[in-house]
Amino acid sequence: MAIHPNAVVSPSAQIGDDVTIGPFAVIEDEAVVGDRSVIDAAAQIRKRSKVGADCRIGSGALIGADPQFGDFDPDTPSWVEVGKENIIREYVTIHRSIDPEGTTTLGDGNFLMNGAHIGHDSHIGDHNTMANNVLVAGHVEVGNHCFFGGGSGYHQFVRIGDYVMAQGLAGMSLNIPPYVMVAAGINNVAGVNALGLRRAGFSAAARKEIKEAFRNLYLTTKSVDDVLAEAEGEKFLPETEAFYQFLREKGKKPVCIRYRKDSGES
Repeated sequence: MAIHPNAVVSPSAQIGDDVTIGPFAVIEDEAVVGDRSVIDAAAQIRKRSKVGADCRIGSGALIGADPQFGDFDPDTPSWVEVGKENIIREYVTIHRSIDPEGTTTLGDGNFLMNGAHIGHDSHIGDHNTMANNVLVAGHVEVGNHCFFGGGSGYHQFVRIGDYVMAQGLAGMSLNIPPYVMVAAGINNVAGVNALGLRRAGFSAAARKEIKEAFRNLYLTTKSVDDVLAEAEGEKFLPETEAFYQFLREKGKKPVCIRYRKDSGES
């Protein structure tokens, strides 16, 4: 363990083996830092925040800050849980839950670039990349293997499926199914993330079936309910079934079905 003499580490914090903590870093009461993690200079791991093993927390990053919620009581005992093998770069902010014993979560193997923000009570999966200044509001759910371009924003209560790719400056206030590309602007779907699926090892048969499912939803005048009714009882590959299952799961926001035709389908 290497703790700089100018770091401030609470005696009640749990610090794992081979952890490095830089100058002026702050590790507050009840915080947990996993084995081999590196906390850079001036980063803060606030009270009741957990950081898993093999993470890198960049300078000025703030894990477990109070949520940006007007009626929040700072004495609320809520949490942030960060999984293992995450890279969290400079000035990233991850806010704790607004609810007693509630938790904001970040999974494993994510890469959050400079200035990204994750709001209270959001749940981010594994192996996602968020470029500089991505803004994720409160109560957002993000799947796995997504890429969010710089400056893109995600409204509260939005759900984002697996393998979604969003261009920089995209803005989403509606749910985005798995495998979809999102164009810059507000609620613009641009096609299937075909290159991402190919790189991820999806079979040619799965990619073809996913494209057909995309066309059934986006290149039609049918409603989401009509699309689901037609799919009922059909046999799909597991990857495609996940697309339809996302549509079946009703949330506080509807699915974005606005297709930007001038972008061309992938």
